[in-house]
Order: sequence, then structure tokens, then C-alpha cells
Amino acid sequence: MIYKYPVISFVVLTFLITHVLNPIIVEIVHILFPGFSFNFPASQLNERSLLAQYGGTIAAIFVTVRLYGWKGLQSVILLSRLSVVTIPWLFAGLLLPLVMIVLSFLLSGVGMNVLLMTLHDHWPFYLLIILGFVISAGLAEEFGWRGFLLPQLLKAMHPLMATFIVFVVLSLWHFPALLAGWKNEPILPWIILALAIAIIHSWLFFKSKGNLIVVIIFHASFDAQYSFYSQFIPNAEIANSPFHQGWAYITLYCILASALIVLTKGKLGYDHSILNSKGFYGEDRLNTVDHIIVENSTR
Repeated sequence: MIYKYPVISFVVLTFLITHVLNPIIVEIVHILFPGFSFNFPASQLNERSLLAQYGGTIAAIFVTVRLYGWKGLQSVILLSRLSVVTIPWLFAGLLLPLVMIVLSFLLSGVGMNVLLMTLHDHWPFYLLIILGFVISAGLAEEFGWRGFLLPQLLKAMHPLMATFIVFVVLSLWHFPALLAGWKNEPILPWIILALAIAIIHSWLFFKSKGNLIVVIIFHASFDAQYSFYSQFIPNAEIANSPFHQGWAYITLYCILASALIVLTKGKLGYDHSILNSKGFYGEDRLNTVDHIIVENSTR
């Protein structure tokens, strides 16, 4: 099943871990360790959802090892080393969400001095929230979505279509939490924003040559912005003039995603000669080593 249908296997396993195994394991832990609990709501860290959030990463690691062995997993990790090429993209992933949230607040009537003073006065808390989301979102999800699902889909799909399929899968994965009132977010605006973010995620992933740290940081920084500013700028203090802050935020990301599609002609920066599934999982290197071994043994 895994060898013949790796994508389906990954998706089924991800949903199984998150939506079936997680509730069972959480209840067992609470029975064995009564009173055990931890909660950092600013970064959505708690004992009830942490395993659920790691469903995609756990599934991706398992399927990757079954398909490509431990060396395949090692190859994915090695591609995420920081270098002179990837560090600028790391900072782009970190700072882009901050720029977007600030612009959306400015468009809704909040003064720049308020935004900068809030960040200046509470920057340790800001960094702590990002770190929390690295654990609860970036590390928890990105190995699954960008570290496995996207490279697998690229074997047979155009980068834009592969990105859309990733968006569909991760949206369905999030739906039970959205329907349960997770973060009190309306579903339609969430879907629109999630599609734009999926496109930007792919672009950062491709431009950084498959570096998972870049997309992990972007994911964490994106999730952290609303969580941070909502602590200090209540909705009642936002004039929403001339534009509604929430829709301005969504529109800015949609404009950026659309621009990336147009400027890259739908490829989102993907270069098959640089980033392909064989190179991503180290198959080219493994095949080269095997060829040398066989050649030497026949001499």
C-alpha cells in the first residue's frame, strides 16, 4: 500500500493520528497521570492537541523511512541546513508576516506608533509566541505538507496544481477544529487566506531549495502575528477605516500570492533541475554510491 500509493498512505495516516489516535492517547495519559496538563494558549500549546498537531510530521517520517530508508530522511534534513543562499529566505519568512499584519492595521486606522510601541514594549513575549508556534505549528506540520506531500505531488503535477492539492488536504485536516470553533474563525475567510498562504509557502520552499527551516519559521511567524497583537490591541480599538482590518490582511496576502503566480508563470520559483524528488530524498546520491560499489566488485 505505502509503496504503491505513498500519497494516499500519508494522508490516511495523518488523519488517523490526528483525529483518531490523539483523543485515545490523551485520555489514556490523563488516566495514568491524573492532573497532568500544560497550556500556553498564545501559541496553541496544550497536552490535548500537541500529538494531533504532529500528525502530518509523524506520518511523513514513517512513510519516508519506509520508501527511502533512513538515508532518505537524512537527505531531507540535510537540505534544511542554513547557508548563504538560504539565510535571506529565512529572514523573509520571519519578517514577511510582520510586514503584512502591520500594513493591515495601518489600512484599518491603527497608528504606526501604536504598532511599533506594542512590539517594542513586548518583544520578548512576541519572540516567545513565535517559538511556541515553531513547536505547535511549524515543526508539527511542515515536514508533512512541504517535506513529503508537496515533493511527492511534484512527481506528476505542475507546481501550482501540487500546491492546490496540498491546500485541499491541509484544509480538510483542519476542518474538524474549524467546525468546533477553533480560534473562532469564520470558515470562508480562513479558506481564502489558507490558499494564499499555501502559495507563498510553496514559493519560499522552492526559492530556498527545499529548506524546511524556512517554511517552519514562516508558518510560525504567520500564526504568531494575530495571537500577539490581539493581546494588546482589542478589536474595539480598531477603527476599521478606511478598510476592515481582517479583510485588508486577507487581501494583502491574496495580492502577493497572485503576483507570485503571474511573475513566476505559475511555477512559483520551482526549478526541477535544482529541486526534484530524487535529489530531495537522496536517491541520486544513493544510486551513485550503489553503482560505484557494483562497479568495484566486478573488477
